[in-house]
Amino acid sequence: MATHFPAAYEANEAIRYTYRANHVYLLLASLSNIAVGIYRPGTRPGWRGIIGLAGSAVMQAALVVLLYAFFFEAPRATPERAATLLGVLMLLTGVLAQWPNRKEG
Repeated sequence: MATHFPAAYEANEAIRYTYRANHVYLLLASLSNIAVGIYRPGTRPGWRGIIGLAGSAVMQAALVVLLYAFFFEAPRATPERAATLLGVLMLLTGVLAQWPNRKEG
């Protein structure tokens, strides 16, 4: 990467910063998925379990959206990064959806 990748952004610092930011978002999504996978106690019965499962699915989808943003939004270096925003909001929604499924007491 040190020999081939710098040519992709040597003329434009915005592309470099966009790649770095999207890399951090991918890391955030990956670590969040690992943390929820380790923490998740199992599915509770009823609506709480359904919301927890839906939140886990949304977190997995957020990782795919952020991966798309890394490969297709970063090279353009535009300030309007809709896929990145969507992925981060999906990740936040998925993490917050784990709250009702937590163990009681």
